[in-house]
Amino acid sequence: MDIPTHLSHKPIVKLEDYTLLDGKFANQSDAEGLSIGLAQWSDAEEMDLSAKVWRYTGEKWSRQSEELPIHRVLDLASLLCASISYAKDEKLPIYDDFQITLSKNPALIEVLKEGVANDEEYLDKSLKRLSRYLKVLGY
Repeated sequence: MDIPTHLSHKPIVKLEDYTLLDGKFANQSDAEGLSIGLAQWSDAEEMDLSAKVWRYTGEKWSRQSEELPIHRVLDLASLLCASISYAKDEKLPIYDDFQITLSKNPALIEVLKEGVANDEEYLDKSLKRLSRYLKVLGY
């Protein structure tokens, strides 16, 4: 499905038909696309980029579509990688500039471990793709 270009967020780079790739939600997701583009909060003086998940209700583009500044998407990816690391070997990688903390609720820790284990196939696919792109960028 084509991501709209007439709304406030202006897509520049798009991944359309994302519902086909949406991990365990593939083919049953309302997330029809992903994009990097001109943020809806941008103005003539400050042009910000944002990442957007485009959700479609079957009748119209949802107002529940999420839009985040691009640095937050990368910070979330870092947080997710640290969470997966902890779920797999109970080591939480912490860096001076990214002070992650862990819940004190053991039941929630178990939910994290089970969720990562249950979604490992989908996470591995996405992490391998991310790793390839990071290598292209020289990281």
